[in-house]
Formats: sequence, structure tokens, C-alpha cells
Amino acid sequence: MNQNQPLVSIGIPTYNRAAFLKRSIESALNQDYGNIEVIVSDNASTDETTKVCRYYCDKDHRFRYIRRPENLGANANFSHVLELAAGDFFMWLGDDDWIDANYIGTCVQQLIFDSAMSLVSGAPKYYRNGQIDSEGKVFCLLHNSWWRRVVSYYCQVTDNGMFYGLMRTTQLRQIKIPKTMGGDWFMIANIVSTGKAMIIPEICIHRELGGATASFAQMVKMMGLPKIQALFPMSSIAVSAWMDIMANDVAYKNHSIGERLLVASIVFVVIFIKKISSLSQAITRKIRKFLIKSDQKS
Repeated sequence: MNQNQPLVSIGIPTYNRAAFLKRSIESALNQDYGNIEVIVSDNASTDETTKVCRYYCDKDHRFRYIRRPENLGANANFSHVLELAAGDFFMWLGDDDWIDANYIGTCVQQLIFDSAMSLVSGAPKYYRNGQIDSEGKVFCLLHNSWWRRVVSYYCQVTDNGMFYGLMRTTQLRQIKIPKTMGGDWFMIANIVSTGKAMIIPEICIHRELGGATASFAQMVKMMGLPKIQALFPMSSIAVSAWMDIMANDVAYKNHSIGERLLVASIVFVVIFIKKISSLSQAITRKIRKFLIKSDQKS
């Protein structure tokens, strides 16, 4: 381990995912960047999570395991693992996800090289039952203007692989994950309002579908939100994004009300366009299925 390297904290919030957790922990501990700590915050799991984590506590001094006495929900657990971090840089890692061996080293190098950079991520790849399902969107937010970065982010975000990028711990701790549909979008928008962000396509974060990448209905249930947010998710996200930009007293506090109103309104429209596009694609898929069935019957 090179103690001259900045310390990087990898936080893994978990709940009843023992079958996948080992893969996640192994990928974090086996980085080619040595000065790391891996922290698992267990939201009172009832499976063999404790057994898995105790094994790594005995095996590697860089590993820490904290078991919460009761399940306080996903948002609280994500926040808790960040509070425990001692590193200069921090990233979350899903308890069923894994990262390439050079992920941390590559991200740290870019963050050190460019002090204006707030977030660096690898390209997301998605798996279902161990098989590659799809690849997430790759884009960069390198504008000098804060509002251009925020608007560009909302224009391009879909799967939000950036949420699992490496960030500066001090910046991240100033921002809370809102307990609402799209809260991860708002948090990353807050981050990119303070600095540049990029996704590096040569490194990957591998994500298992069905965990943190759940359906809207599953996310609403997991976070204890009103069911109406699952019925009208994009409308809910659009309204909440507008309110976040207008009322957030941390990320956007140094910008005028006029600037914030303009950006909030643009973002609101952008998200509604996403909603219309999504509906159009869903209708197109249903029409195609109907035509295929009709052809088969004839």
C-alpha cells in the first residue's frame, strides 16, 4: 500500500444480499490502487450477510463492517456509510454490483489531474441473471458554466450510472440524497453544479438488474414513498427537480433566483420530454407485439 496516495473509501450499503455481496466486496478489495478502505453498512439483514462480512474482517484490515440494529431504509443506509468514510474520495458500490480492477486508480488519477472535476465514473454495464443485458449511457459534463452542466445532465441521464462514480468526500457530504423518486438524479445534479463530471468508457461498473436498479414500483416500496409516485414517476421527478433547484440551499445557493428559475424551468420541460418519449417507445413496443401476434394467428 502506498500511503502517499489519497485514501479512497468504498461504501457498500446492504440488506439481505449475501449471495451477491462477496462479489462486490472482492472487486473493491482487489483494486490495483492500494490505499482504500471498504465499508459495509448492513441494514439489519436477516440472511448470512454477517457471516460473509466477518470473513473479510478477519482477512483484510482495510475492510470494516457495521451492522445497524434496525432497518431504517435505503436512504438512511446510503447516508450512514458516507458518514463512516475517512477517505479523501468516496464512492458507493451496490451490494450486487462489481467494478473493474483499475476502476479506482483511473478515477483518482483524473480527479487529481483536474481540480475542477467533481465526479469521475466508469461506464455502466447491466446484467440479468449473470448475462449481459445492456450498456448504460456514456457522456461527459465538461462545460465551464454550472447551469450548462446541470441542464446537459438532465438531458442525457437515463440509467444514472454516474451515481456510482468517485467523488470528493467533502463536497459529497454537503449534499443529501432526497427521499423522493429521482433522488439520485437530484444528488448528482447537485454535484455537477459544483464541478465537472465525466464517464470514462475504458473502465466499467457492472450492475446486476433487480437490486438498486429496481422498477419504479419497487423503488417506491423500498423508500416508503406515496404509491402515486410509481404511477406517475416522470411527472413526480419533474416537479421535484424544479423544487430542488429553486429551494436547495446548498448546491445552488450562490446563484440568483432568476438563474435558478430559468434552469429549473428548462429542467422541468426536459424531464417531461423524456416522459413523452418514454410513452411513445412503450406504445411502439406494444403495437409491434400486437402486429407480431396478428401475423402468427393469420
